[in-house]
Amino acid sequence: MVCMRCGTELEEGKMYCPVCGLEIQIVPDFEPEIEEQINDVLGDITDELIRSEKEEKKEIRLEQEEKRRRKIRLLSAVAAILLVLLFFGGFFWYRHIDSVETLLSRAQAAAQGKDYERAAECMLRAVELDGTDMDIRNLLGRYYLLAGENQNARTTFQDVIAIDRGNEEAYRNLIGIYEKEGDYAAINELIRSSDSNKIVNAFSKYIANPPQFSHEQGTYGEMISLKLTANAAGTIYYTLDGSEPDRGSEVYTTPILLEDGIHTVRAFFVNAYGIQSETAVQIYQIHLSEAHEPQVEPASGSYTQPQMITVTVPEGERVYYTVDGSEPTMDSIPYHNPIAMPIGGSTYRFISYHADGVSSEVVTRDYAFALQSSLDLESAVNLLVVGLMEKGVITDVYCSVPGRDGRNLYVCSSAITINQSNYYLIVEYYEDPAGTNTRTGNLYCVDAETGGLYTASLDEEGHYSVVSLG
Repeated sequence: MVCMRCGTELEEGKMYCPVCGLEIQIVPDFEPEIEEQINDVLGDITDELIRSEKEEKKEIRLEQEEKRRRKIRLLSAVAAILLVLLFFGGFFWYRHIDSVETLLSRAQAAAQGKDYERAAECMLRAVELDGTDMDIRNLLGRYYLLAGENQNARTTFQDVIAIDRGNEEAYRNLIGIYEKEGDYAAINELIRSSDSNKIVNAFSKYIANPPQFSHEQGTYGEMISLKLTANAAGTIYYTLDGSEPDRGSEVYTTPILLEDGIHTVRAFFVNAYGIQSETAVQIYQIHLSEAHEPQVEPASGSYTQPQMITVTVPEGERVYYTVDGSEPTMDSIPYHNPIAMPIGGSTYRFISYHADGVSSEVVTRDYAFALQSSLDLESAVNLLVVGLMEKGVITDVYCSVPGRDGRNLYVCSSAITINQSNYYLIVEYYEDPAGTNTRTGNLYCVDAETGGLYTASLDEEGHYSVVSLG
């Protein structure tokens, strides 16, 4: 046996090489068949180990691939969820930044900065999102106006009116545009085309409707005091002979008295903006009976003692009179009770009207009355002023009223006789600081002979009575 390391011949029984010190390994001898069997077994074991290792590696690889696929699926699912969240988040974010409320806020902010064009852009987008909200459309129109885009504003308000015929705000804004342009004819046409009473009533001042007549046309057995009325401020022009009126025709100011005969009344109205209405026509036939002249006492003349002017009113008729010499009508002073004849000169004219409106001839009375007494009119008034100052009714000779800024006025226009004594009849008026006079209802009398002071009253039958002022 030799050393496997250095090749030294070794003696039997040595456990180590004497030269290199290598441990001697003794390998038993095998027979070839046994060795072959051993090799076969070892080969089978090796093959089994290799196969097992391959299967194990395959399983590991498959497991790793499965894990990788699960990871990919998980990542894909997460990515999909993120995409959905991103989509909806973006959608809701977009909806938020493009919502009507947001656009309104942006428009308001822009308007506060006087950027009306930007405000209009925001509101236009708001209209696209919600075209049913008329407030949004009206706001858009106003921003257009502020931006100087009148045509866009006009179109916007017209659209609102087309959708909502009763939208007062749209009418008001559109009318404002027309008014600035001086196009009142367009305003008149716009309002008259509305089927909403609310709108027509709200803007009636812009409309020129034909005049309204106080009486229906037809046949009457009495005179008619015909009144013409318009729907707004302006002027009514009319004719009574059936001819077509124009702006040079008679202007209506007071009721038109239609007497006996046939009257064709034509009238039109022009409002304060120059818009002219259509002409209205009414035909009236008046057939009247005669009225009786009123009987008036005393006769015309000069008088030195107080007189009461009395009128006998014909049965079924009414008497009216004037005190300034003018022609009396049914619009004049109605006669009810005797009238104290005025001091000085006066002219009374009386007329009687039948129930059917027929008038009598006018009766005229001219009077000159100068009271013969020991006390003249001026002295009588001065005595009353002094007496009222003593009573505290007035505070001074200027007739100032306690606790008020104005003053009283004392006017004597006539004299009366009571129980054979003559009195100056004095009426009290209150004059306010603006100079307007109003009757207070107080009457006073001053005895034309003694200067005695009295308060006076008038009963329903026209009789005077006096009570001492004390």
